[in-house]
Amino acid sequence: MRSKNLIVLILLVAVVNLGYAQSSIDFLRKGNAKYKEKKFESAEVDYRKALEKDKNERRTIYNLGNALYKQEKYNESKQKYLEILNSSKNNIEKANAYYNLGNALLKEKKYSESLEMYKNALKLNPKDFDAKYNYEYARRMLLLQQQQQQQKQQQQNNNKKEQNQQNQARNNQQQKQQEQEQKQNQQPNQNKLSQQNVQNILNALRNEERKTQKEIKAKLLPRIEKKIEKNW
Repeated sequence: MRSKNLIVLILLVAVVNLGYAQSSIDFLRKGNAKYKEKKFESAEVDYRKALEKDKNERRTIYNLGNALYKQEKYNESKQKYLEILNSSKNNIEKANAYYNLGNALLKEKKYSESLEMYKNALKLNPKDFDAKYNYEYARRMLLLQQQQQQQKQQQQNNNKKEQNQQNQARNNQQQKQQEQEQKQNQQPNQNKLSQQNVQNILNALRNEERKTQKEIKAKLLPRIEKKIEKNW
């Protein structure tokens, strides 16, 4: 009787385990079907349900990463690809994970990092034409990005130089205006000084004229000699 009960218990455990495994695979298949229909959000839901049943199923992890990638959830998708790299010992699986990591980084315009991922993918799978193509594409985009950054930096330098020139011109204009204002403020004093100079000159001329007239008169009139008293 006890052995019979034990057999029944073993069968129940086997059925439960079988149902558990089938449930995980079932959700995985549902997710794959929805993924093919481009229903990526629904596919994500099924993949997550599958992982609740079997969190170590690499196919589900990988496909969940793809569904997240299609929804432009690049950070989350990269985490799933990294899980594959950390858990898988299959070179093709790892090469595909590196490739998809490169694609996610490419979408984020992290071209230098994406190049490294494509390199790693090609080391594991040298015949991967897509990885070769994307590597070349990322390389060209990196060059273009660097050129744009250089142009942007040059433009910023030019703008800064132009701004400095404008500031210098403005300062020069302000200084010139201040000098003109000071000159205008000093002009009345200068005019006053000039008038005084003119008056002095006129007075000097009058004095000179009087002196000249006396000299002329002295030449015309007989000289009157004064008697000099001698000191004996």
